[in-house]
Amino acid sequence: MTIAEFRSEFDLLYNNTLGEGAPGIDNYEISVYLTTAQEELVKSIYTGNNSSKQSFEDSERNRRALNELVEDYKTTDVVTSSRGLVSDSKFFSIPSNVMFTVAETATLSSSVSSLNGKVVAVKPITHDEFMVSYRNPFRKPNSNKVWRVDISKENSSKTVELVSKENLSQYNVRYVKYPSPIIISDLVTDSQVGGLNLTINGATSVATSELNSYLHREILNRAVELA
Repeated sequence: MTIAEFRSEFDLLYNNTLGEGAPGIDNYEISVYLTTAQEELVKSIYTGNNSSKQSFEDSERNRRALNELVEDYKTTDVVTSSRGLVSDSKFFSIPSNVMFTVAETATLSSSVSSLNGKVVAVKPITHDEFMVSYRNPFRKPNSNKVWRVDISKENSSKTVELVSKENLSQYNVRYVKYPSPIIISDLVTDSQVGGLNLTINGATSVATSELNSYLHREILNRAVELA
């Protein structure tokens, strides 16, 4: 759906819902409602908190719904940090637009030839699980698995803490990113709100939805409900 279509159909639904005397609504407000509706839809599809009760990858519909938001990121840059839970902790920066992690792996760096370059699964673990399992030699990280513990930013970069028996040469994460906002009019030059320094998720330029087009009217209907 183009921006012009989003705007015209929003006006039609909004006016038909509220009838004569519907209060005016500016381009910034419409953009906020559309963006909020889009984010709600992405979260509900990923978590399964929707009418079908199916989460991301539970159905072909949901795969196609979010595939435009799936990104892959590889990094070899280890972040220096003194905040590790244990001496086995390693820190890697991840993109700021990560919304949900889909899958992740790590590549081992070892003097043992059979382990060097080995790609292993990364398992997210809670802090409670960590405190119990790390003391257990049969459950703690080994040459076949790496733990991931979530932590806040390090030097303004979004960061993950990986706990590994071996050194790591690379971290790879596939994730669902935050969708870019839907903005129906340039917020800098718009005749209604231009000059007010308004942004949506840091953006001001005109942009339609990144999601599969068959979801656009779901976004539109929810935006009108919010309005």
